[in-house]
Amino acid sequence: MARPCRVEYAGALYHVMNRGNRRERVFRKTADYELFLDRLGRFSAEFGVEVLSYCLMPNHFHLFLRTREANLSRFMQSLLTSYTVFVNRRDRTSGHIFQGRFKAQLVEGEGYFDTLSRYIHLNPVRVKTVAALPVEEKRRALAEFRWSSFPALAGLVEAPEWLKAEDVLKGFGTEARERMKGYRLYVEEGLMRGIEDPAAVAKARSVLGSDSFLEWVKREFHLRRAGVLDEVAEARQARGSFSLDEVVDAVSAATGAKAHLLRSRRCRNRAVRDLLMASARRYCRGTMSQSAMAAELGMSLGGFLQACRRASVENGQDDEVQTEILGFLHKISLKKQV
Repeated sequence: MARPCRVEYAGALYHVMNRGNRRERVFRKTADYELFLDRLGRFSAEFGVEVLSYCLMPNHFHLFLRTREANLSRFMQSLLTSYTVFVNRRDRTSGHIFQGRFKAQLVEGEGYFDTLSRYIHLNPVRVKTVAALPVEEKRRALAEFRWSSFPALAGLVEAPEWLKAEDVLKGFGTEARERMKGYRLYVEEGLMRGIEDPAAVAKARSVLGSDSFLEWVKREFHLRRAGVLDEVAEARQARGSFSLDEVVDAVSAATGAKAHLLRSRRCRNRAVRDLLMASARRYCRGTMSQSAMAAELGMSLGGFLQACRRASVENGQDDEVQTEILGFLHKISLKKQV
């Protein structure tokens, strides 16, 4: 089953999650947590993303984000890639740290700030060894957990400059100290009774919000995007397959990578170059053989096919990137028809 395309727009709110590859640990030592938070702060400033809440667990993380631009995927790609590359170089290892495509649940603004941030912040006390403790000890464990934004929101530690928590706290009083105390009591209330996972009770798998919000998302994004895909499929049937140059240009436009670098074996972004080869195999087969594609891209046929497999397994043929590539190819088809 194809995964739903991500919905991205300026001002969107998201609950973002990802686990370690094969459910292994993502953060093995203090330096790993510190590195991830440093990168989170750096890239949130670079991409104009507001971090409202976060919690880093040993084998997964939760982020509550607002994007000022429609750029969640590029932000997360930069964040996760930067962390992975640094850790692999530092530890002289290789391979993936995170488990495939990150999960992002679109969140309706009104009415979900409190419940979602509380759910995120209660993660440390859901661990079996902590969940069995008396309430007072769980309260202490929650307050002392360093890798969550709860201590900052509760006024227990100084908040990092990049943490934007105003919308989370604004419903808990009129003054800053009052709001922090009110929020702390609200979260601690969850220690004494079961708190539902907002994602589990969502109206749709990738949307957390009211029926009207869900319908708006479907109308504005999913239906329109499906129309684009249909148009591109028709264009391909009418115009035949695309040339390698056209696919290179489309992948370049969709990913931001320079076309001449994508063609070169010196390209350092292996994932994007693999994506190019998989796209070439998919869209150019009517105009040239796979051997010819491989030769044009400076690869052996075996290396070319291996890159296509990597793109399929590791990137999961990311729906939103594929949609962008198809969109650019559609524009190329329209120009041909003029």
